[in-house]
Amino acid sequence: MRTVSIIKLIFCSVIFFTTTVQATESVKVTNAWSPEAPSVTKVMAGYMQIHNNSDKDIKIISAKSPLFDRVEIHLTKMKNGMMSMIKQKNLNIPAHKIVELKPGGLHMMLMGRKQEIKSGSTIAVTLTFDNGENINVTLNVKEARQEELHHHHHHHM
Repeated sequence: MRTVSIIKLIFCSVIFFTTTVQATESVKVTNAWSPEAPSVTKVMAGYMQIHNNSDKDIKIISAKSPLFDRVEIHLTKMKNGMMSMIKQKNLNIPAHKIVELKPGGLHMMLMGRKQEIKSGSTIAVTLTFDNGENINVTLNVKEARQEELHHHHHHHM
């Protein structure tokens, strides 16, 4: 009897592990980075490509980082000659598509920086999807070009 219980436990564990591995393989994040920001700025931006390799659309419903008070996804829009940043409630990633977060478009806003973050370091971000999946992403902090600093920090202060 005891052997049967152990076999059932092992079988259930293998099924759970296999399901978890398949679920995490449905989403892949590449080219994750953030431009370095001046030390007086409490806001940084995050960019990446999010690949949905599954047969179903999925949505990012939240994001968080231990180095920031909050993380939001914004869309840059031009309206009446003015650039504005529109907070997104969630971000849809269509099945078998790639959504790119990039300067001047969809991007991640990392707000309420808790410590100085220099070029060459990394920022850990956890993305939570509507299917219950969490993906840990590492943003590589790079030296910012002037246009990136102006674009993000001017409009988000």
